[in-house]
Amino acid sequence: MKKGIFLFFLMAIIASSCTTTHYYLVRHAERLDNSSDSPLSDIGHSRANALREALITKGIDTLLASTRIRTQQTAQPLATALGKALTIYSPDTTAGLIQRLQQIKRKQVLVVGHSNTIPEIVKGLSGQAVQIADNDFDNLFIVTRRRFCWGRTTSKLGQTVYGATSP
Repeated sequence: MKKGIFLFFLMAIIASSCTTTHYYLVRHAERLDNSSDSPLSDIGHSRANALREALITKGIDTLLASTRIRTQQTAQPLATALGKALTIYSPDTTAGLIQRLQQIKRKQVLVVGHSNTIPEIVKGLSGQAVQIADNDFDNLFIVTRRRFCWGRTTSKLGQTVYGATSP
């Protein structure tokens, strides 16, 4: 009996040290103009609502957006629907953000960034390169990171689209 209890607790400890984290990464939705801190256009707001609908059932725990208003407006409909706050990060510290993201365990994380930062973040988390064209706003990259009990980590990159098709 004692041996069975010991094995049960041992298996529970081992299982709890194995984790899976999902990162959902998107570029901000369409912007109103080319100013440095442009808000979203009407089409961009529609896309932000489409992102909410695409991710509402994914159990998002953490929402990160850059300091730019367009990234925050892209994430806000989902944050509001989930009753969660946005965490703001500086887009010029991509390497630091990647390290921070790699430390997150057992979470579902949304990161909203830019056409030049999201590819870097995807590569940092998955080891795979992606590109985002200037007129491309509908990509949703999903990185699944598994940390096994014995220390090995694997990453898998998936890609889909959401909202209206980009031109």
